[in-house]
Amino acid sequence: MDEELDRLLQRTFEQWNIAERRIKKAEQVRGNEFLTSAIFELRYAGRKIVDALTLALESDVADNSLHRESVRRYLDDAFEYCVKAKNDAIDAVLDFVTIWFHEIETELGLEGVTKYFPDFIEQTSKIADIQDLIAELRGDRHGSKDDLYDQIERSGYDDILTLFSKMRASKDRVEAQIRRERRTNRTLLICAVLGAVFGAGGILAVILS
Repeated sequence: MDEELDRLLQRTFEQWNIAERRIKKAEQVRGNEFLTSAIFELRYAGRKIVDALTLALESDVADNSLHRESVRRYLDDAFEYCVKAKNDAIDAVLDFVTIWFHEIETELGLEGVTKYFPDFIEQTSKIADIQDLIAELRGDRHGSKDDLYDQIERSGYDDILTLFSKMRASKDRVEAQIRRERRTNRTLLICAVLGAVFGAGGILAVILS
């Protein structure tokens, strides 16, 4: 292939590698759950790369403009599929951790979560901001969604995953501690109520006597 087609192929391979890395990270976060949409996008990309290389090897693309254009289109399609795959991986992670965070907050209460994970509100707010940006860009045909996803990965994405990993690893211990604290608080409340009742009863007895 000529220099331009080589450049397009290398550009596609770069996106392929990024997609693979993001998919592996997403599967780790989701408990090795198969990331169907992103995997299918990579499969389509692989098919287009094979088509491009097969045509390039079987014909002289330097002298055949139609074949050369076909190879270029195959590589452009493969590039787009790789971009979709790597962005799908981030979408899958954000959707998963959003639901997981919500379930933990519902189970433990916001006060309990923030006591042990002080940056919880900051990181969940960051997720909401990211999802709002993605939603806005979906309706903007002139915006670059790929640039946005790359920016997400560079700033804040790993912080969200770090919090998720920390919370998942310590979830059982934190739940047990919060249950102990709630039992202790209930016991103290009952003792306080009983103390007040008996105290009031003693005062009443003195008055009546």
